[in-house]
This record gives sequence, C-alpha cells and structure tokens, in this order.
Amino acid sequence: MTQRTPPSLLPTDLHPVPRRILVVEDSPLNQMLVTAILAQAGHRADTANNGLEAVMAAQAGGYDLILMDLSMPEMDGLTATRLLRDLPGPAGRVPVVAMTADTEEADRVRCQDAGMNDHIAKPVDRALLLETVEKWLRLSLCSEPPADGSAGFGPCAAAAHEAAGEVLDREVLAQLAQDLDAELLADVLRQFVEETRERVARIAEETDCAILTREAHTLKSTAGTFGARTLCSAARALEMACRASLGAEGAQRRGDGAADTVEGLRGEIPRLAGDAIAAYRAAGYPV
Repeated sequence: MTQRTPPSLLPTDLHPVPRRILVVEDSPLNQMLVTAILAQAGHRADTANNGLEAVMAAQAGGYDLILMDLSMPEMDGLTATRLLRDLPGPAGRVPVVAMTADTEEADRVRCQDAGMNDHIAKPVDRALLLETVEKWLRLSLCSEPPADGSAGFGPCAAAAHEAAGEVLDREVLAQLAQDLDAELLADVLRQFVEETRERVARIAEETDCAILTREAHTLKSTAGTFGARTLCSAARALEMACRASLGAEGAQRRGDGAADTVEGLRGEIPRLAGDAIAAYRAAGYPV
C-alpha cells in the first residue's frame, strides 16, 4: 500500500497550486525516485543532469525551489549555486537545497558558503525531503529566503546503522516499497542493477584516481538509495581512499597506503556487487 503523505506536508495546505521544483542530479535512478516522491506530494518536478543544465534552466525562471546534488559532471553543484546567486532578479533568489551523500560538517559548510540554503543527506529520507521542501516553499512565499541560510542547515540525517553481515538494508527497501508502487520499484531496481554492473566494470578497469573518485561517489549514492548496504560502505571507502591518494594537490601519488587501499577495494567491489544482486533475487525482487 502506498504511504500517504501526512496532512501537514501536503502542498495544498500551504498554496493552492503545485509548486515547480528543479531536481539537479546526474543519476537517472535518483532522479526517478525524488521526482516520484515530489509528484506524490503534488509538486511539478523538472530534472537537470548537471550544474550547467541547472543554471541554464534557472535562467529561464519559473522555479520555486532547486534540489542540487554536489558531485556531477560538466559542472558541480557548488559552482552552479554560485552562478545561480549571481543571476539577477528572482532567479538568483530561488532557495537551493543540497541533496548529497557528502554529509560531513565540512561539506555542509561548503554548501552554505556557496549560497545554498539547506542540506539533505542521501540516501534520501522521504519524510525529511518533504519537510525540507515544504519549509523552503513556505519561506519563499512569505519573504525572500535568508541569504545566510540561517533558517536551514539543521542536523543532517544520521547514517543508518550497518548491521554486520547484512548485505541489504531492509528498512530502506521497506521505505522504497511505501514510496513507489510495485511496478515502479521493480523497474528502478532493475535499472540500478544494470547501471551498477556497468559502473563496477569501469571501476575494475580504471586506474585514474580522479575518475575513480567520481565513480565511487555515484556508486555510494545509488547503492545507499537502494539499500545495498555493504556495497555502499565499500564505495564510500573507495571514494575516501581515492581522495587520500590524490592528495591536496589533486595529483595521484604512488606507493603509499592509500593507493594500496584503492587497489584492494577495486578488487572487492565486483564481488560485493554480485552479493547485493544475489541478495535482491533471494528477497524476491526481479532483478
């Protein structure tokens, strides 16, 4: 049974017509999930695949809120937000909410410094997403959003507890089953598995740490969104090891412990991806 949005979160309680929201996200799977949640709450959602597309869309005007990923090709979310804030008129004042798997305090500070108004951790929690969306829509109706983000940047959603030996996060899957109908859930899981196979193959072959960082970041995000617990953890570790191997100057270093960790994780991730796919099948998902 599809979970009903609590009355306090329904947009009709706050405004008579659906609001227009731009979802900026390079993962088609995350786009599908977030736009489905927003549509169930009565909003109109458009998508952009990177920061450059977001700036171009925002220049045309008409958006009430922008949900912005951070790590994207072409242009990242922080750069895009800085450019958005330079736009004249209402387009430059649209609330921007970071929607990212980067949840450290330093990441939240970077978001705020770039001109973002708030921060939602991924995997996206449906209730927190809608609560944050409604807060900023309400503020934008009443007055201009605070430029310093003072009404936002509350505590991030805590990372889910990772039980030892559990390949899948059953709570995440149960929430997805509430947020999406059975047919759509089966479809997005099949797409996730297909996308993951392709990404894992690239990770296994790639040696450039800068490219590996981006691939690991996206895998961390999508695996977390779809409850692949151990795969998400390994992707997070790979991303951190790649960043450490690159160092502050962005040049890849050889022969240090971080580089050895990168190689070890590159070898582990294909096996963990296979374990996750097998676990989906064992749980009855048609992947």
